[in-house]
Amino acid sequence: MAGETVQFERAGETATESKREQSSIAFPYLDLDAAVEVARAIYRRSGLGSCDLDELAAEMKQTMSGAFRMKTGTAKIFELVDKDGKSSIKLSDLGRQIVTAETERAARAEAFMRVPLYSAIYDKYKGHLLPPPKALEREMQSVGVSSKQTDRARQAFERSAKQAFYFESGEDRLVRPRADLPTRQIEKEGGEDDDFGGDDDDRRDRNRGEKGKGGGGGDGYHPFVQGLLDELPKTDDFGAWEVEDQAEWLTAAAGIFKLLSKKKGRITIKVEASNSTTATGQ
Repeated sequence: MAGETVQFERAGETATESKREQSSIAFPYLDLDAAVEVARAIYRRSGLGSCDLDELAAEMKQTMSGAFRMKTGTAKIFELVDKDGKSSIKLSDLGRQIVTAETERAARAEAFMRVPLYSAIYDKYKGHLLPPPKALEREMQSVGVSSKQTDRARQAFERSAKQAFYFESGEDRLVRPRADLPTRQIEKEGGEDDDFGGDDDDRRDRNRGEKGKGGGGGDGYHPFVQGLLDELPKTDDFGAWEVEDQAEWLTAAAGIFKLLSKKKGRITIKVEASNSTTATGQ
């Protein structure tokens, strides 16, 4: 709503997370493409000038919700945007480069390295194979990621590495991409390596020559819906999924479903004192 302000520096963090175990190293919950989406929306709305957050939300067809704040917070962690006043942001120098076709590829590679967690993993495994998923999660925990967020951090890391072209030599290693090549399409047309076919572990397994489970096409889901499904914990991890995080996921889902269905009404997600999550439709 107009006049609402956002704690921009902590936009990627849920309110309840600050009360629980916190990570001591910065990383985004969403991937690089989500940050680029914010940068492009700012450029469409305000060019190189300042953009009010409520106007940016409207440009992105969102509301001033937790999902929106998570996206702007992700753009800040990748250093694509700068705060400009209490309730406005603008493109950073790197953000200006990433919305320009000629410099987008190099800017994506640089944005990946601006994330403290990602640069730490890159520095440690430069010239070496990345460890298997669970071992990589333990590595992330050792450098400061909360034990309850390692799976989410790893999946965002792997998607971002691909979107920044660090997996061009194989998804089992990080190699800084050449900046003099043209920017490729991030989303391929079909094929088993399509971004929406299978989960992150399956894609890495296929790259290593092991048999994966996923197929191309993402079962026909809209990319927004598939992105939601990708954020769900694995079966064995559901027991550690905090109810507040469930509510955050459901809020994001409600916004996407309303956007895609174009139906009137409102879905409200709230956490009751008994720690049970309820949804009411109006």
